[in-house]
Amino acid sequence: MSGKYGLKPRPLGLKGPLQFFHFLKVDDLGAPPEKVYREYKIPADAWGMFRNDSISDCTCAAIAHMLMLVTAHTGKLLIPDEGDIIKAYSAITGYDPATGANDNGADLPTVLNYWRDTGVAGHKIVQWGDVDHTSIDMQKHAIDIFGATDDALAFPISAERQFDAGADFALVNPDGGNAGGHCVPRFGYGSVGATCVTWARTVGGPWDWWMKYLFESTAVITQDWINQASGLTPGGFKMDALLTVIKELA
Repeated sequence: MSGKYGLKPRPLGLKGPLQFFHFLKVDDLGAPPEKVYREYKIPADAWGMFRNDSISDCTCAAIAHMLMLVTAHTGKLLIPDEGDIIKAYSAITGYDPATGANDNGADLPTVLNYWRDTGVAGHKIVQWGDVDHTSIDMQKHAIDIFGATDDALAFPISAERQFDAGADFALVNPDGGNAGGHCVPRFGYGSVGATCVTWARTVGGPWDWWMKYLFESTAVITQDWINQASGLTPGGFKMDALLTVIKELA
């Protein structure tokens, strides 16, 4: 069953602290891997809703799913406590779990800044930044290098129906209009499309679907994704140079 929405558009003109497409240039990186699949390390019944079936905390549920992914690949799988996710959502939005007041959702920059500055479930990120959501190659590179992208969608009613039917997303016309703003992390891709996790399960969609409904894409840099002995990501990307750039920008 599909859940609730809760992604607000970011304030007009606000950019992320990093613009990954400025220094992660396709020409420098070469072609992205043909395919990247990572969600297989998480048991299908382990993803969890993190209350996104009853409250508008999709931005924070996405953090929980990203924490699960990175820790499954670089250490012991962490499944955040639902209370920690609700605590973060409450701190960000003023949501009152006792009364249900202020359940108004949040924008990606506010949520990612909170993850960086305060932390969620005892974990912080080093920094976050924008990925060029108009470039499939840049999205592929970001998923490959950083483990996932944290994305904003104008979610169509047709996709809600497809999800409820247990199907992958697909373009249909008419699409029923916009059901709401939704936040999902994408962990994998292939030649046909990309895969995300939302509402407690994985679901895929072709690239033309993502390019139509995706309106923001971000990536996070987290020490949880870096092997402390080698300084490399699971995909073999050396993070030292990127971390140096971040320190220079701080």
